[in-house]
Amino acid sequence: MSGDVFGPWYLGPIAHPAIGIRIPEIILTGILRAYKKRNVAGGLMLSFGRETAPEWVINAPPGKYEITRGHTGTSIRKYMTMAAEAAVKEGLVVEIEADHLTVAPSAAEAVKRISGVRTEYRMSEKELGESLNYIKAEIDEAVSTGYVNFYTIDTCFLIDYSAEEMSPGELESKFSTIFGDGAGDLLKRYVGRQFVYIGERGIPYCFTFTNEEVMRLALKYRESLKATKTICDYIKSKMSKPYGIEIAFDETPSLTKCKDMIFYLRELWEIGIKPDFIAPNIGFEKRKDYTGDLKVLEERVDKLAAIARAFGALLSIHSGSGSSPYSGKGIGTYEALLRATGGKIKYKISGVYIELLFELLASYPKGSKERGLYEQIFDDVYQFLKKEVEEEGVLASPELELQLKRYEEDVKNGVREERDPRADFFRYYSFVALNLRNSSGKRYLREAIVELYEEDRKFKERYDKEVEALTLRLIDGLKFENNIINALAWIRQF
Repeated sequence: MSGDVFGPWYLGPIAHPAIGIRIPEIILTGILRAYKKRNVAGGLMLSFGRETAPEWVINAPPGKYEITRGHTGTSIRKYMTMAAEAAVKEGLVVEIEADHLTVAPSAAEAVKRISGVRTEYRMSEKELGESLNYIKAEIDEAVSTGYVNFYTIDTCFLIDYSAEEMSPGELESKFSTIFGDGAGDLLKRYVGRQFVYIGERGIPYCFTFTNEEVMRLALKYRESLKATKTICDYIKSKMSKPYGIEIAFDETPSLTKCKDMIFYLRELWEIGIKPDFIAPNIGFEKRKDYTGDLKVLEERVDKLAAIARAFGALLSIHSGSGSSPYSGKGIGTYEALLRATGGKIKYKISGVYIELLFELLASYPKGSKERGLYEQIFDDVYQFLKKEVEEEGVLASPELELQLKRYEEDVKNGVREERDPRADFFRYYSFVALNLRNSSGKRYLREAIVELYEEDRKFKERYDKEVEALTLRLIDGLKFENNIINALAWIRQF
């Protein structure tokens, strides 16, 4: 491989892993070792809607922004620069991704959405405008690094589910009013046609649309599509090199239906947006193994993958982490995905590396430096969340309150050990540890983690080895090995 290829590149629609580097100072080494060992070109990313933020947010005094915004304490500039420089040093090809550019009323709402809190939230015009302006500022910082070459756009908050409940009369009236002269052309794109897609297993899938179905879909996705175009247009105005787009379609309250996928991709095509990947809701839940029927999953993914391929896209699988750092996504899940897609997928994981860190720290004997740090992390997160619930803070929800009570009852009844790293409230909300600040404004727990890693050689070696092993389990399980061949073929087009 030529040395001038090393570093960040737009990989195009090829199969690859994409991994969140929440604390790049400690996570990058193990991930890149695994990429190198298996000859993999892969993504390195953070979620813009939650995990990372512009430097002016990260450097702001405590309390200026909600704790969920940029909750890793790692700025956009920092993670992109560290990822790019590390890839060059290791002689690797990577894609630096701006993951989940999220249109949302707040980072807290975005976090609660992925923590099991299911609410339908209608954004106001003011909230929408503020969110889009913030996304533009995020894009500006990403572009200024010179390293970003991929963007994932998430406008799920703008999906209007009320369209599914309208009476036929109300539906037709609203559709005609909103779409006006364009209503007829929109209907003609779907009604009276057959949409046929051939799955990876050779099975043809045929779909037809009624007038009512098209009207409901048009109203349901109108604002989401509009915001997606606004973001894509802004990215295009800022980028001077090749880049790719992914549509996050997964953080919805129910499974993605085939007709929804067809409509959304067709309408994206109509407004000039041709994504490399789309991430439907295939039934995966964050931090949980998939326990459903694998044959049903395989058929569902086969259909959705066939639809995506017809529009030049591949599926991206989100919520890729399982119930522990060692379970993958559950027995047989990777194999079902491979059969349904022929291995032509992108697969994302992030928080599991921090779960791995906390489990590792918790495994040390009581009284050790490592165990002491873990106990401080657990206790401070627990106390923060208790206060959030009691004072109805931004993270308060019935779900969080139940998780805390369940943990307390389990400990009291001897069902669970105190400070169990697999307690639900801790697994779903331990991210706040990295953004907790002391009186001087320091992210004292994050700094302590990095300090331990940098100063304790044995701990560093152990964590690097565990991170590498976790990454290899993903690469081997989904057959990403040697994808560098396809990556270089794509890169050489430019």
